[in-house]
Amino acid sequence: MEQKEMPQPLLRLRQYQDELTWNLGSDDSIVIRPGLIATFFFEKGSTIEVRKKLIECFDKFYSLFGGKLKGQKYMDAKTKKMGASDYQKSRNKILEITDPHERIEWFVSSEAVPDLAPEYSVSCLTQQSIHEGWGDKSFFKMVLPATTVFDEAELGQYQELVTFICEALQPVHGYGGLSPILPYDYHRYLPNEYELAQRFIGLNIDTRSFSAGGFELKSHIKGVDWYTILGNEFVQQLNGEEAIRATLAPWQDIIVRRHSGGLIIQAGRYPDLGAPDNSPPESYVIVNHLLRSIRTTEPGSLHYYLPQRNGFDKAETVSWYARFDSVPLPEAALESAPAIEGMRCEADKPCPESGYWWTPAMENSRRHFSQGELMPNFPNSTYGSTIWYLEK
Repeated sequence: MEQKEMPQPLLRLRQYQDELTWNLGSDDSIVIRPGLIATFFFEKGSTIEVRKKLIECFDKFYSLFGGKLKGQKYMDAKTKKMGASDYQKSRNKILEITDPHERIEWFVSSEAVPDLAPEYSVSCLTQQSIHEGWGDKSFFKMVLPATTVFDEAELGQYQELVTFICEALQPVHGYGGLSPILPYDYHRYLPNEYELAQRFIGLNIDTRSFSAGGFELKSHIKGVDWYTILGNEFVQQLNGEEAIRATLAPWQDIIVRRHSGGLIIQAGRYPDLGAPDNSPPESYVIVNHLLRSIRTTEPGSLHYYLPQRNGFDKAETVSWYARFDSVPLPEAALESAPAIEGMRCEADKPCPESGYWWTPAMENSRRHFSQGELMPNFPNSTYGSTIWYLEK
């Protein structure tokens, strides 16, 4: 049987796996490892209703990877070993909290100690109600092994998790992709993270993201990643879903998916390191050009002050955010007119191709249409004209 050639992003990840992994004396003392992350910023984390949704996200992650989760840090307690009963006690305590002025902090990990980098983790930090009034966003993050991308079933599981969390938390914005994973006690390894960022343009520097929702990412997004999650407000700032789809349509490896609270833009079939001997990932560059207008203009600093050591200060941080800006926009691959026409259909016109279609003009609109069937219209939709899109 003929074997398919491995895609370039996967080859690069395999090639540089050792350089992305840092050990302390032994193979099982890993302090930096490559991971596949997804980070979400959401509102109303001080409310009972959203906290219930937050626990649903933890439970979903635990149902899939609970056998690998060995440690936790709950609120102000120290990091310690965790069994199934410990997990249940912590989640139940959170559900019992009714005070909107109490922040929720929970970190669950595949490491029982705070000084090793986990393969799996899930964490949150919610805002107090008074800070939500100032625009501060709550935070949720999950980490899976970078090797997830080599297995289509595991990668599909990651994608389903991202969608599940989007539906539960209705994030204002977020992102997902490859990132260096540091220990919970990460401080001494920030210079190493900085060094990796200089070599691999596709890595997301996200160790201190838990603080970003209260500062630089209150009203702007962080920027492009393999997955870029946009709430409806940001979608409208970019002139709406139809305009976003039209802008990205010439590049077939960029996928736009809708969830009930916004869009997920996927820049390529696989996440890309952007290795030093290769040009920046084209799909990242294209999405970056689209998103620049809503990216934060005051990024602060990815790291805190590190005197006489390598690390991100404010100037270096600004450069990192703008790392794709000077790269020329790649030319779109030419498509035939019939292929372009087959991707969309206006309301009240016959369906050009049998299959599953959906429209941003109505929630839960996905359904099967047969060729020739008239496409429904929703004239009172806040999205404007009803345009149907074929799900490929």
